[in-house]
Amino acid sequence: MFVRGNLVRVLAVVFLFGVIGSGAAFAETITQTFEHSLAVGTHAQSWEHRIDLPDAWAMKGQFFVKRQLALTGKMVIEREELKPTYYFVKVRLPKAYLWVAKGNLQVTLEGAAEAPATPVLDACTGLKVSGPGTTPKMAWVGQGKFTALTMLDRTSGENVWERVILGKTTADLDEGNLNVGHHYFFGVRQSDETGRYSAETKAGFRVDVKKEKCRYCYGSGWETCRNCNGAGHFVSTGPNGQPVYTICGACNGTGRQRCTWCNGTGYTEVPIIVNE
Repeated sequence: MFVRGNLVRVLAVVFLFGVIGSGAAFAETITQTFEHSLAVGTHAQSWEHRIDLPDAWAMKGQFFVKRQLALTGKMVIEREELKPTYYFVKVRLPKAYLWVAKGNLQVTLEGAAEAPATPVLDACTGLKVSGPGTTPKMAWVGQGKFTALTMLDRTSGENVWERVILGKTTADLDEGNLNVGHHYFFGVRQSDETGRYSAETKAGFRVDVKKEKCRYCYGSGWETCRNCNGAGHFVSTGPNGQPVYTICGACNGTGRQRCTWCNGTGYTEVPIIVNE
């Protein structure tokens, strides 16, 4: 779904005055809010929005130079792009399971006749991918208030996940699962308010498996028979009140059954992250 920003403008143009050098200069801002919700049981959905440079600004020789973003609710940003004449953003809401999923993004764009003099930020460093193999955690070292993340499946050639993270240097794979045996690139770029992103830094890894002792049978491969509760037999009352013992058919009198979690092997295969 694509919505042009000039159709949903919620706030009027606000003038911000400042002084640069010895001459007076001013910047103008516009603020727009994009709001979405999903009913219970609805699958995840993405929306694209675009805000075009106001004609009045273009007539004065102004263009977009900065942006500020504010997220609320469960909404996430998948990608964004700030150009002199437009701002593009793609937002997403996760699947609504038990409750309505909703959120909004507030975008404030600043226009001026001169581009910012600040340099583009350096590339991020210290990329780390850890945690559960199919739903990893990511971390990096950077100074940007805005960080664009991508997850490329090198095995299939598909970009399987992307997010723009605000004000943090950590993130979780919050949607979907990675595939065991596949190789991936985790990419990071950072930017400041000017929306000019640094060069991308990448970290390669694969999702492998390791064998661990089964936590249900503690490596024995067996568990207590659920039919006879480990007794191996059943006791009933026969003639003259004498006890009658009947062998449990589920465990053949052993009192134990093959562990259904590890299928009797005593270990399980757990997905892990292996750096490459």
